Amino acid sequence: MPIYQEKLNVNYPFAGGIVLWALVVGLIPGILLSGIWWFTVAYILLTVGIVACFFQLKVTLSDDKLAIKFGVIYSKVIETDKIQDCSPYKVKNPIKTYGGWGLRKGKDGTFAITQAFIKEAVKLETAEQTYIISSRTPERFCEAIKALKK
Repeated sequence: MPIYQEKLNVNYPFAGGIVLWALVVGLIPGILLSGIWWFTVAYILLTVGIVACFFQLKVTLSDDKLAIKFGVIYSKVIETDKIQDCSPYKVKNPIKTYGGWGLRKGKDGTFAITQAFIKEAVKLETAEQTYIISSRTPERFCEAIKALKK
């Protein structure tokens, strides 16, 4: 039974913009080099596949572990006894610090698991790594972790 659970879906206008951009970029070679329609289809399918792979960030905290799942590609399990500290965190400039959103290594050494356009996050520290994880309710998330540590 989860103590805390949160699901963050991708920003729909952002995902739609990426798919439209892929459509435009994919159509250009098809129009200029007539007969390469397969390139357009492959490019659009690849883009839609990438968006679908990172559609949802799901965080689940239970008694003994914190499970993080980002789309169908990435999953991470952190044992709760290895969590040293947790605090709410504001992601001020994700493009400058992490080079964008998603799974990113920051210039400051942190590992970010962030959903697009969500500035609220949790800074989670373990002995091995410091994580920045997107959250709409970072205070509740940290309270749940700290309640387990008592």
